[in-house]
Amino acid sequence: MHLRYIVVELHGRVRIEPWGVEDAELLAGISKRAFDTDIEVGAPSPGGPPGYDDPEFHVRIMRYLECYKTLLDDSIVGGIIADLRGEEHSVLERIFVEPELHRRGIGARAFELLWELYPGVRLWTLGTPEWNNRTKRFYEKMGFVQVGWDLGDPGWRGRWYEKVMDPSRPYAMARLGELRDGMRSVTVEGVVVERSIPRAVRSRSSGETLTVANATLQDDAGRVVLVLWNDQIRQAKVGDRVRVENGYVNSYLGVTQLNIGRGGRLITLI
Repeated sequence: MHLRYIVVELHGRVRIEPWGVEDAELLAGISKRAFDTDIEVGAPSPGGPPGYDDPEFHVRIMRYLECYKTLLDDSIVGGIIADLRGEEHSVLERIFVEPELHRRGIGARAFELLWELYPGVRLWTLGTPEWNNRTKRFYEKMGFVQVGWDLGDPGWRGRWYEKVMDPSRPYAMARLGELRDGMRSVTVEGVVVERSIPRAVRSRSSGETLTVANATLQDDAGRVVLVLWNDQIRQAKVGDRVRVENGYVNSYLGVTQLNIGRGGRLITLI
């Protein structure tokens, strides 16, 4: 695919629309070409995030996340995926643009259009690999500030960014002392003041052996038990300030517990 545009004024030429099943193959191709160029900016090996080159992934993801195709005039030139965490917090999961159109302002305009679609969102967060200086420059140009590290992948660190859309109306995170059984899509911050010795347990559903530990997370409003599984255990060291995004709360033997859901993240704050 060869696109030869000279982009002079993008405001009226770029738009985003929900993508459909019929767009999946084209979007997967653009995604593959875009992420494969990361090898030029520090990626340790060719490739991209899970499903980046798979049309079936681009069909499935429509069921769970907000998926938009980016159009320049009438041609699809990229995509953008967001995960709405309640009415006021959203995570940018992925953005990609046809490599031949990098550095033309198309990704920046797609961001602006996404923000316009969700005016109630006060806090946007996103992650990017530490080695990727291209995305670092881009996100910081768009007003994102690094607040921590995502250590979920043992092979590399991920920068974790946030953008407060209106500093006069910041996003209000939950307080640990206010957490109650049944709460979902919880975002909280605190200090790890204790952590138990990890122990092995057997999964009731799969039968596999898992490792679990309990940490005590504290802020100025109270404490809560933070349940850590497998790789999460090494991410939460005593003394660390951490943020849990998209957590959920339950109760075990009368003790309130904060859990990091499958779609959640544990961020080590800086």
